[in-house]
Amino acid sequence: MASALKQAKRAKRAKTKAKQARTIRSTTPKVADEMSVEELQEMQEVLEEIKQMEAAEAISQTEMLTMLLRDKEISAGKSLEEEINAQILALMVYGRRVGKPENWMRTPEFLEAYTAAARRMDREDLIDAWIKATDF
Repeated sequence: MASALKQAKRAKRAKTKAKQARTIRSTTPKVADEMSVEELQEMQEVLEEIKQMEAAEAISQTEMLTMLLRDKEISAGKSLEEEINAQILALMVYGRRVGKPENWMRTPEFLEAYTAAARRMDREDLIDAWIKATDF
């Protein structure tokens, strides 16, 4: 049996350790607590859009890109350069989320599908802008 002094030291160490654990738990930020309602809604909208893009891509990549080009939030009131940058960002997020290879937007098949989608939307200006912007 341990002496009273050893037992007291152990109790003191256990008490200090428990206090440290409580302090760490209480000061660790919780992501959901820090996010505003607007941020949570925006995240939910992005996830919903990714699901829609996945469903459209199940039909064809051209269909998915046409859906993206129709998106009012990506194209509304922006310059051509801003619109392309928003498309690139959206497609990068989508690609990561669904497990596409990093260079999937640089393939000839993608460019062909993008060209078809832009023509379907009667937006020839997007084709040249996309080609100029894809040195990312």
